[in-house]
Amino acid sequence: MNSVLPKILIVDDLPANLSAMRKILSKVEAQMFEAESGEDALALCAEHDFALALLDVNMPIMNGFQLAEILYGVKRTKGLPIIFVTATETDSYQILQGYEVGAVDFVRKPIDNRILLSKVSVFLDLNNKRRAIEKSALLLQEKNQQLEHEIDKRHLAEEKIGRAYESRIAISKLLQTVLDPVSLEVQLETVLEILFSVPWLSLKRKGGIFLVDPATSELVLACSSGYADEQLDICARIKPGQCLCGKALQRKQIIFSSSNDKDHEFQYKGLEPHGHYCIPLLNSDQVFGVLNLYVSDDHKPLAEEEEFLSSASNTIVGLIERRSLERQLKQQAQFDELTGLPNRVLFHDRLNQAIKFAKRSGKDVILMFLDLDRFKLVNDTMGHEAGDVLLKMAAQRINSCVRDSDTVARLGGDEFTVILPQLTHPFYVELVTRKILEQLATPFNLPQGVASVSGSIGVTCFPSDADSAEGLIKHADSAMYQAKTAGRSTFRFFTKEMNTFMSERYKLEAELRKGLANEEMLIYYQPKIDMKTNIIIGMEALVRWNRPEHGIILPSEFIPLAEETKLIETLDMWVMENACKQNKIWIDMGYSDLVVSVNLSTVQFRRGVELLDSISSILKKTGVPPQLLEIEITESMLMENVDEAVVTMKGIRDMGIQIALDDFGTGYSSLSALKRFPLQTLKIDRSFVLELIEDSDDQEIVSAIISLAQKLKMSVVAEGVETNEQLDFLKENCCDIVQGFFHSPPVSVEEFSKLLKDKRL
Repeated sequence: MNSVLPKILIVDDLPANLSAMRKILSKVEAQMFEAESGEDALALCAEHDFALALLDVNMPIMNGFQLAEILYGVKRTKGLPIIFVTATETDSYQILQGYEVGAVDFVRKPIDNRILLSKVSVFLDLNNKRRAIEKSALLLQEKNQQLEHEIDKRHLAEEKIGRAYESRIAISKLLQTVLDPVSLEVQLETVLEILFSVPWLSLKRKGGIFLVDPATSELVLACSSGYADEQLDICARIKPGQCLCGKALQRKQIIFSSSNDKDHEFQYKGLEPHGHYCIPLLNSDQVFGVLNLYVSDDHKPLAEEEEFLSSASNTIVGLIERRSLERQLKQQAQFDELTGLPNRVLFHDRLNQAIKFAKRSGKDVILMFLDLDRFKLVNDTMGHEAGDVLLKMAAQRINSCVRDSDTVARLGGDEFTVILPQLTHPFYVELVTRKILEQLATPFNLPQGVASVSGSIGVTCFPSDADSAEGLIKHADSAMYQAKTAGRSTFRFFTKEMNTFMSERYKLEAELRKGLANEEMLIYYQPKIDMKTNIIIGMEALVRWNRPEHGIILPSEFIPLAEETKLIETLDMWVMENACKQNKIWIDMGYSDLVVSVNLSTVQFRRGVELLDSISSILKKTGVPPQLLEIEITESMLMENVDEAVVTMKGIRDMGIQIALDDFGTGYSSLSALKRFPLQTLKIDRSFVLELIEDSDDQEIVSAIISLAQKLKMSVVAEGVETNEQLDFLKENCCDIVQGFFHSPPVSVEEFSKLLKDKRL
């Protein structure tokens, strides 16, 4: 059984990653081959024919791009589909590099099981179809060999041997036609000429090939020879059961008529007497079309004619199936499966073509990058099916705002691009952007309910902003980022100032990576005070960056960038481990009841089982009792996927670790969801405490949160307490714990140790 299964090559230098992908792909019917290096992968490719390769980008000695380039240069593996797997943000240059060395797609780590399975299944399905066509061609060749063998064995009469030889030559020519790199119409016209040239067939040089229209099940005339103009109009479309060709389609068998009798429903002036062979183009039970060949009106049908025409029809079916597969492969390679828009590959091709034309003609090219705002919220609250429907509708709306000569493409997720070539007036650019934003701002009526999103668009121009596709892509992305920063549902044109801003952002990212590696991060601690005893019972660990030549940098200036670049995963675990180490020191000094609180990012929380393993490892390494660690998460993190969030939280609670819901009241969690979460603490967001004394609404909200927590048997922490009046109100309303500048701002390890010496503040 395994000998006929397609083979998949997985290359990654980490055994854990190989194991994870093997587990995900266990659901597909394929053989898995694994390699931990490029050298091992090349050795496997020399021994096996693979249907698909999954290559890790970042590997020592030989990275994924280098391995793909080698495979692309070898005849045996030149056409091997490659999906790159990367854990880092892939820029446009890397994407282009990947496609140039044979990539068909990219998959990001952490891997989304559904996306990986979907993409792998598509290429395996195409591989199976390709193998089926090859098998069909092989069977035809075997039949021809059997025919030749029978001819030699039976020593037929010289005339019969001649016919068989001519038939074999004709079939061979038909088989060769299958491989000709020309259009389907030209191939079918060649088929007719080959059939007309068979000497022993009593055919007139007149006939046609009809193909089935899948949408209507009607026969459509694909090519013809000798048809009069009136006949071309009449035979352009034939319904099943109509005329001889329609009857052959319906009955799925060869029909012969010796004259243009009553079965010829179509009559026209000048119709000469004739006979017909109508041969269905049949594979198993599926009819692809009908071959219509004319004979003289006195012709007597021969069994060997029907046998030959049946063989010819099988070859034509193989030709049609091959072209169908080629169309599917091209569609998969160049068009987005969900929306039908050009995908990343075709987008890059069309952008480069537009730039080449613009260089010759002196015209401009406008490139827009478009990202849907609040799309993730639709996915999280209404489900991925609703998100897919919205993406399809959004694609249609965007496409309706441009000319036929313009290109709308989907790069992936909720990212779209628009190419406006041969621009004649800047007014058109603004007109298109405003039309798109207006279309996207109109609510989407989905089967799951009404969804509201918007769009952010970045616009750049060739040649004024950049003289290459890579430059345009970079600048359009920068402009889109500025549009989002400006408040979304708007557009921004690229400027030099924007380029400076993005350069600074890239510089900050590089320095942040360096800062993590060089241990430039610090942890400050803000005490949490028990309202009843006025004693420090714990502290929140808050990261700071001691950036060289800049001093102490607050989290608000670098945490968003860390989340975008996935550096937050490393940073989160570093903070947790070092906060636990420090708490263990304080515990050993006699402060045995201190609970240290650590914030988790959304990216970290999504890791699920991997996150639980990391936390368990930190607890073992530092020796901190699990009950003295508290993890703070936000409402938005929980509501992304409630079921998965509950599983992860229960895993944390089973370790004995406490969980607090941070910034409560600012998110969108429902009470029905809230009661499912194994929480111990609600933290009142500082925005409600800031004007607590002056704003009666804030007073009502804070009182309600405290009451809710008491009913759910949770403790309450109020953040941002700065005045004695705020403290008195919280005490009167039975708040359990407070945190804020009234008692102490976040302080260094040394300063917090001094606070602990006098726990009653």
